[in-house]
Amino acid sequence: MKPFSQLNRSEVLILTNDELNDAIRLEAIDRGVKPPVTLSEALRRSEWRGYQKPAEAIKVWTLKVGYHSSNFGFLDEQLAAKALEGMICIEESSYSHPKIKLTSDIPEVVVKYVGVDAGSQKAAKFEEYSQDDTEFNKVRDLCLELYSNIRQEHYNAGVRLECRTEYLRLAGGNEEVAKAFWAKAERTEWPSTEELNRILL
Repeated sequence: MKPFSQLNRSEVLILTNDELNDAIRLEAIDRGVKPPVTLSEALRRSEWRGYQKPAEAIKVWTLKVGYHSSNFGFLDEQLAAKALEGMICIEESSYSHPKIKLTSDIPEVVVKYVGVDAGSQKAAKFEEYSQDDTEFNKVRDLCLELYSNIRQEHYNAGVRLECRTEYLRLAGGNEEVAKAFWAKAERTEWPSTEELNRILL
């Protein structure tokens, strides 16, 4: 593969997407511009490593019904369990009558941890790789503009050749009559075969 500027028209027209990307990257390197680097997944997902001091906490047992948890708690699980004896659940609604009703939800005791000492951690970090691609993007955009212009010119020549062939067919092979058709319908100069082949070949 060659840098984009070293490719001729024919080579540009048959580039695959990967080859176009490589040609643009090589063009950037040729101009002294660093292309963007894609880091491997393994490198991107480098593990966190460091020291972690565990937080200290005390256990508190609270009462919970469905998604709702009480703001009250017990330091003793037995006392929390005893509080469940005879407990029923009620639901308050502002949309229906009666506004307060009994539910079939079953209350339960859940444990929560209340922190009394904050944990701390110190990581062995590295600065994440980043790159300013401003200059590369300028090279990329220039190459893509040239690439687009070459392809558009080739496409336009192909269309004109097909139109020229159709007018000749309608004129029964008479080029002068075909030129007259072209002048009326296309309103541009009749393209010569040499001119079109220069672009297409």
